[in-house]
Amino acid sequence: MEKKIPKIPNADHHVIILAAGRSLRLELLTRDCPKSLLLVDDKPVLGHTLDNLATRGFRRLTLVVGYLREKFIEAFGDRFEEIEIEYVVNEDYAKTERGFSLYCTKPSWAKTRQPVVFMDADNLFHPAMLDRIMDSGFRDVMLVDESLDTRSREEELVLGRDCVVSGLYRGRVSDNQDCVGGFVGINRFSSDFMSALFSYMDQHSQHYIRMHTYEQVFDAFIRNRSWQVNYLETKGLPWVNINREADYDVAKQIARKMTGEG
Repeated sequence: MEKKIPKIPNADHHVIILAAGRSLRLELLTRDCPKSLLLVDDKPVLGHTLDNLATRGFRRLTLVVGYLREKFIEAFGDRFEEIEIEYVVNEDYAKTERGFSLYCTKPSWAKTRQPVVFMDADNLFHPAMLDRIMDSGFRDVMLVDESLDTRSREEELVLGRDCVVSGLYRGRVSDNQDCVGGFVGINRFSSDFMSALFSYMDQHSQHYIRMHTYEQVFDAFIRNRSWQVNYLETKGLPWVNINREADYDVAKQIARKMTGEG
């Protein structure tokens, strides 16, 4: 059964964004600039996301930084419009996976224990995606791209059926797996989910936390705890996760289309 909740104001959410990594696949572009600060339409990739969040009334952000952390502080300071920014530093960003970056946000989240909007810093996406996930009414929900060709690309994929996530999987999937689309990296989680997730991570070794991606942690948590998470399709809205130079070019094309110049 789908778990629905009453509408919670955006201002009553805690936004968590991970931006600690070095992005070696884009090394030629990121030697002096973190990936999420690369310019798209004369604005940092992360700047587009913060604009979307500020316009929609979000007020609290925890930003995990590591590589060239001072660049983020120079770009955004401790406040972006009405959004207060708390920086959490992953000192071991070069030796750890993103699951550890997420775990580093536990003390920050515990100050308010609010529902969370959890996002990647290197996504450029149509702002209606954020509206869809906030208006869905699902208690815990992941956005998925149902158009992703899972037979020819190696991506983080969401498995499930009837709007309920059964797990996450990296790489190509076989025809007998219930793949519903690519993992977008825009999620909304209840305070109960976050509390249970951090408790689950507490029970594991530091090695486990440090060496697993957050998608792997989500997969294990959902499967082992039988926690219901729903998925929501993008319905063709454009987005790109910037991992390679070709993705950066796609991001520029998307930005031009959204501003009516493409």
